[in-house]
Amino acid sequence: MEYSQRINSAIDSLLISSKGEIKSRIEELSYNIKVDNTNTLIHTYCLKADGNGNLRLRDLIEFIDEKIVDYAIPKKEIDDAKQHQSETGSTRKILALRKKAEGLFTDLEKTGEGGEILLYILVEEFLKIPQMISKMSLKTSGALHYQGSDGIHVKYDSDTGKLNLYWGEAKMYANLSDAVRECFDSIKGFLLDPISANSVQERDLQLITANVANNINNEELEDAIVQYFDKDNDLSNNVEYKGVCFIGFDSDKYPAEDPTCTTTKIIEVLTGELQTWHSTLGNKVKKCPNLSLKEIHVFMMPFPSVAKFREYYLKEIK
Repeated sequence: MEYSQRINSAIDSLLISSKGEIKSRIEELSYNIKVDNTNTLIHTYCLKADGNGNLRLRDLIEFIDEKIVDYAIPKKEIDDAKQHQSETGSTRKILALRKKAEGLFTDLEKTGEGGEILLYILVEEFLKIPQMISKMSLKTSGALHYQGSDGIHVKYDSDTGKLNLYWGEAKMYANLSDAVRECFDSIKGFLLDPISANSVQERDLQLITANVANNINNEELEDAIVQYFDKDNDLSNNVEYKGVCFIGFDSDKYPAEDPTCTTTKIIEVLTGELQTWHSTLGNKVKKCPNLSLKEIHVFMMPFPSVAKFREYYLKEIK
């Protein structure tokens, strides 16, 4: 098997597959919409309603909570726990991982971790780009936020021979314009800073190489990844930075406690808002010309209340 096939196969093994469970909770409003004169692609989703007219918000948050082990624990540890269960029939190590994951999450009132996990879920589910390293596993305390990118995903491009590193950023604000501005302000350094000891990416890149063996259960991929992030290796010139973002914001267009509410009605109302939302995002990214040249996938999702999302999330996660 040639090199590109081997590295693609190894990276694919990092992806945690699903049966599309997220799709019973959220509905696609638009997908892969390119912002004119940029390389930004927009994917927009909304909450679904159940058969009784209730939005599936709390259920979505419960689903997010069920994914915290996949998100926060290195894939290698998950593989080892699954192997232990296969050999012994015991779920002890899997349950231990759940306890470990819970201890990594903060109870800070302004936490954005719910949006970060949702970004992880959407990138793996819809873009099929696996998380390369769990940044949560690098935290020293659940009372702190991890400083750095909100996510690090990876994909190999067989056509160009480049390793595409996707820096993640998630922002949830009541106001869409504020969320978009803060998101792009945060991610632009990761996408645009040139390689140097003082670059925005440097700390995260060091953590990748220092912790790759703890996150990846594949020696061949470990060796390849380390080479790409070794500044003295010519392969380091084949790493291309791209972006994945999640932007959550308030929308007053959702029906309020309406038992006749249906997902179809929600789609009809929110579809009329898409052009405005897309324009707001496009105007922001175009203010930074070099950023607009970068491939950035942006997941946008309106909520009845971002504050309520955060409140429910904190209750569920702890």
